[in-house]
Amino acid sequence: MSTEREKQIISLLHENSPLTVEELAVSLDVSEVTVRRDLVAMEKKGVISRRRGGAALPDQGAEPLFVQREKKNHDLKRRIGQYAADQIREGEVIALDVGTTTAELAKALVKRRGITVFTSSFQVASILSKSNLHVYMIGGLIRFNEMSMVGSVAIDTIKKFNFDRYYLGLAAVNKERGLTDYSVEEAAVKQAFIAQSKEVIALVDRTKVGESSLLKVCEFDQLSEIITNRSDEGSGHPALDLGFQGKITLV
Repeated sequence: MSTEREKQIISLLHENSPLTVEELAVSLDVSEVTVRRDLVAMEKKGVISRRRGGAALPDQGAEPLFVQREKKNHDLKRRIGQYAADQIREGEVIALDVGTTTAELAKALVKRRGITVFTSSFQVASILSKSNLHVYMIGGLIRFNEMSMVGSVAIDTIKKFNFDRYYLGLAAVNKERGLTDYSVEEAAVKQAFIAQSKEVIALVDRTKVGESSLLKVCEFDQLSEIITNRSDEGSGHPALDLGFQGKITLV
């Protein structure tokens, strides 16, 4: 299918979702047969959900379980995690967000020394329990499906510390809708970490670029860097079209 037509369909669904096949065909000036074929291909890629007689955007408020996300795009996340770990210097105090990509970063730090790590993620803390690093687990209300700490106790604890770098995980990054995530509670914890950090580095695998989720976490100008994956095509990348003025690293 046409990449440009796919972008147009997604744009139309962002404006008004769901839409019927007939409505999409009229808007795109193509046949209904073409629209149906496009929707089948797009559903296989996970960018839309087909409904009886039409299509809608996927449910942005439904957060996939950690164990489900952990298996998805694993190699992309591993490359991001390894690159990010290689940039961390001995003596730094860093904060690691909850998430599957930050978990890959944690795995890449296990054999390192001389780094202090703060995290609100049980998964990250568990991985780093095998290391010789100084690891601080932020307390708070347990969010069981994500195995993380949220709430006022977590936020008040974070405000007591200052971090050299915060490695931020996100559900999606979109030029118009910004840096988004699934959970109101997680977003509040992320915002607290951002406020206490000299540098904020977003770890976003390439499948999340151009997508959007439930709510905005922060503004682009609060980021120091976005680390994502190179495009399969080799030239150009959706991240370069985000309007982000900071550093974009493709790995």
